[in-house]
Amino acid sequence: MKVLFFTPPAEQRIGGLDAAINGLHGALERRGIEVGDELPARGEGCIAHFHGLWQPPHARLSHRCRERGLPCVVSPHGMLEPWAWRHKRWKKWPYYYLFEKRHLTGARAVLATAAQEAGRLRGFLPGQRIETLPLGLTGDAKPDYHRARGQLGWAADECVLVFLSRIHVKKGLDLLLRALATIKLPARTRLVVVGEGEPGYVAELRRYAQEHAGALPRLDWIGAVWGEERWKYFQGADLFCLPTHSENFGLAVLEACQVGTPALTTVETPWAEELAGGRGFICTPNADDVRRALARFFSSERRTDEARAALAEWAWARFHWDALAERYVAFYRTLLP
Repeated sequence: MKVLFFTPPAEQRIGGLDAAINGLHGALERRGIEVGDELPARGEGCIAHFHGLWQPPHARLSHRCRERGLPCVVSPHGMLEPWAWRHKRWKKWPYYYLFEKRHLTGARAVLATAAQEAGRLRGFLPGQRIETLPLGLTGDAKPDYHRARGQLGWAADECVLVFLSRIHVKKGLDLLLRALATIKLPARTRLVVVGEGEPGYVAELRRYAQEHAGALPRLDWIGAVWGEERWKYFQGADLFCLPTHSENFGLAVLEACQVGTPALTTVETPWAEELAGGRGFICTPNADDVRRALARFFSSERRTDEARAALAEWAWARFHWDALAERYVAFYRTLLP
């Protein structure tokens, strides 16, 4: 069996999507599955896996795959989630009905990353085969709380919150700032924002932070940090915050968990059940509920090294790619004649 990966351009994969694709690619190769990106003349033993939507070349490629009898699977990676669908809706509707719907309905299966996304996809594609397989860990990082804080210059008595994501209205950084501005904070609290976004929106958030500087904690705007350098921000944080309006999976939440850092996120991600039992703090995506989740965090005991190790152990056992790869291989085999 050979799996062909067709992906968006590199500049559209920055962050979680790129990490997810690379993780699956590596895990399949470790299982002896060849992964390529060149369409063969004949399709025996090959499967085409399309990642993401809204790519005109993908619609053309899937048509050629069907002509050659090559089975296709499409992973939308959240690009049909309600929030994403409302963004540039006027542009997406015509394209969807002219090209994208045929691309999706012509696939042997559509692959969701969580049950929430699968349910929404069934609304778009009644009668289509929808399967669910989670994404996996994006690196080898493990808990390293004290060393990471030393590298970043964070004092032992500081309570550090980290937002690490693309700065986009969907991600809810504005909700986090508004919540922090209306809550009683511990004496030494710091919010570290790691990411970049559309300059006008970032400037709007910075203006809000300046106007409410007296109520907000110390605020560090770090800019974009990708690759291995990002891990120390996850490792050294006391709480990772992603009060997002919509995530089909939310890889950054998993990245926090894999290094033992609890996460605050919303019911609009698949993490509400996963983080139950004290693993994290779940809220709805509005400023008042984010404030209540923060209040629960501030009133709880600071995580011990043992608690961080237990959270990381749970994440590694459940989401390691080498375990998930077996499930992907079994799924791919069901697509072959």
